[in-house]
Amino acid sequence: MACLDRIENRTGHCLFPCSPPCMEQTTVYNDIHRIGGGNVENLRLKPKEATLNPPGISVLKAPSPADAARQIREAFPNAEELHEAARVVGSTTAEKIQSAGFDVMPNPTRKLPNHHRVIHPDGAAGFGDENLKRLSEVFTDTQEY
Repeated sequence: MACLDRIENRTGHCLFPCSPPCMEQTTVYNDIHRIGGGNVENLRLKPKEATLNPPGISVLKAPSPADAARQIREAFPNAEELHEAARVVGSTTAEKIQSAGFDVMPNPTRKLPNHHRVIHPDGAAGFGDENLKRLSEVFTDTQEY
């Protein structure tokens, strides 16, 4: 049931929260998406990602996995390998990522203003197998985008 008083700002947050919170406000949406899925191998730092400050992997904050896949295809129309990877999208929330010991930071780019980076407090060393297994467990993959 939609909240009749719901008026959203540009980021989709309700300007007039209900008291007590309506069902719409208590629903948690998986709005953080990893192109290629949330499996351990796809969450590993690539050599270039390990040199970033701080080191981390790319994710998109978007309303749905389909939106994230579409945005990647539009931003990089000639990147066939990336288009193929976008057939699988891993989705989660910032809170779930934090519960796995990682964090999410905004990292907007010219082509993808909703680009974020998943980082670990131990930097590149935090992307070891055990931590990546915990991180992978908070992602849900959807296919065929």
